[in-house]
Amino acid sequence: MADSPGTVCARHGTETRLSCVECEQPICPSCAIRTPVGFKCPDHATAPRRARKSSAWPPFMVLVLLAVAIWWVRDRPAQQTAAGPTCPTRAAPDVGIGPDGGGTTWTELERSPLCGRFSAVSVWTGQELVIWGGQNCAGAECPSPRAPRMADGAAFGPSRNTWRTVAAAPIDGRDGAAAAWTGTEVVVWGGSNQLGLLADGAAYDPARDEWRTVAPAPISARGEAAAVWTGRELVIWGGSGEPHSDGAAYDPATDSWRPLAPAPVEGRAAPASVWTGREVLVWGGSAGGEDRADGAAYDPARDSWRALAPSPLPPRNGAAWVWSGRELIVWGGASGTELLADGAAYDPATDRWRELPAAPVVPRASALAVWSGQEMLVWGGLGLAADSGGDSGVVVGPVGGRRLAPDLIVPRGDGAAYDPASGSWRRLEQVALLGRAYPVGAWDGEAMVVWGGVVLVDSPASAADGARYTPRPG
Repeated sequence: MADSPGTVCARHGTETRLSCVECEQPICPSCAIRTPVGFKCPDHATAPRRARKSSAWPPFMVLVLLAVAIWWVRDRPAQQTAAGPTCPTRAAPDVGIGPDGGGTTWTELERSPLCGRFSAVSVWTGQELVIWGGQNCAGAECPSPRAPRMADGAAFGPSRNTWRTVAAAPIDGRDGAAAAWTGTEVVVWGGSNQLGLLADGAAYDPARDEWRTVAPAPISARGEAAAVWTGRELVIWGGSGEPHSDGAAYDPATDSWRPLAPAPVEGRAAPASVWTGREVLVWGGSAGGEDRADGAAYDPARDSWRALAPSPLPPRNGAAWVWSGRELIVWGGASGTELLADGAAYDPATDRWRELPAAPVVPRASALAVWSGQEMLVWGGLGLAADSGGDSGVVVGPVGGRRLAPDLIVPRGDGAAYDPASGSWRRLEQVALLGRAYPVGAWDGEAMVVWGGVVLVDSPASAADGARYTPRPG
């Protein structure tokens, strides 16, 4: 690529997407210095901090962040660059990790054609990671019910480290939508936008790069519902808005829905949810400002529910979870006024829980979690600034209607892996990728793909960069 103004670091002569927040000169990961007010060049890294204001992330999110409004986000129009699309809000800097920023296990993703976003649909098809929708915002009001919701998408192919844009969808942009891969289509339903909750959906066929609308559902509008593909139906249960305790199952072969039998637990948003091969398991989540510690199992063949055995864990929302092929593994999250680093595994065959050993990472919520076939990999999320050894300039706001004062929270840029066979954890190798909450991603058969999310530079912003983590053999 030919050099262009503002894209080459003067100190190292390498291409870069980052500039000093003080002098605006291009800097690369080799000389960029992370400061509480953003990345700076070595000449300005010790300059005095600028004054800040703070305001809270809205309570509809699982965890919320208060931050400052800064010069580059306040009432500024979208920016058009040679390398990317025009976006509703100014994007977070796509710093990249550089050739040496990922050690032996992390590699940088090719730049995507999408604007930054979080809480997007993210589905692995077996060949591509399809990303669609999500919230795009920046500044003190990020995230916000008033923030733009995106209605576009792209697919990432890890085998060639390439992206392709997805055809235009027949539904409005949204975040918090229920979604699943059926084997031939990505089905998307519900979620929310600036006007409120939604109750429509569509299905995307990546082989044809075509969408179709889905039949109307027999349930009301909602977001952050449990969504599980059973091999035949997309089962949707619960969700935000009212504490929904009802649900429905969608059959794409007939483009038809059926209501679910009543559940034996109270409704809630964003519970852990997995398919065991026989049952849909739902556990935890929150409703009406209260976190839950109970769960239930739904058998679609019998259209019946059963309550799960009591868990050893306290109530929580924003937990990381996976299905290991034998157990539902739950770790971390927020409970009341605490961030958590504990976890447990539930075996549906015995209806029993077991506690996990202590993890080697700090408490957090809203992290990415994937199952590799051997380990649960957890990366990112929101953690206490005190655990990072410094003042982030960000104060904690309400969590489910409560406050976590006086601590500060920041997006995390580290992670760990849990192996249920050995019952042990290990830290993931560090990577020079901005820490982030609500990232999207998947296990692609060989590696964990991490993309997007909310990062903190001078204030919260939507990220559009990512990296791929490949565990070392053995």
